[in-house]
Amino acid sequence: DPQIAVPFKALTQDMAAAGEAALWQLYDHITAHTLLLRGAQSDLLSPDTAQAMTQRGPRARVVEFEGVGHAPTLVAADQVAAVTGFLLAAEGAAAG
Repeated sequence: DPQIAVPFKALTQDMAAAGEAALWQLYDHITAHTLLLRGAQSDLLSPDTAQAMTQRGPRARVVEFEGVGHAPTLVAADQVAAVTGFLLAAEGAAAG
């Protein structure tokens, strides 16, 4: 939906910074193994933010898909394989 970002245009820099700080605080408390799927052409999730997500909180594993915008559809075989592999690895780790 191209209109999804419209409400964010009304944010001031201070409001955006406070919101971002609150989100990072919540993110830092996640303890579950985390997979971050990023479309290489995303204009909402920057490469720098994705990289930061690998260095803090649950230290997400990032998989980036070329030719994809913000939200991978999880229909393409490579996208399904990334999720399947992550879930199977987590299941194997939980089994011991």
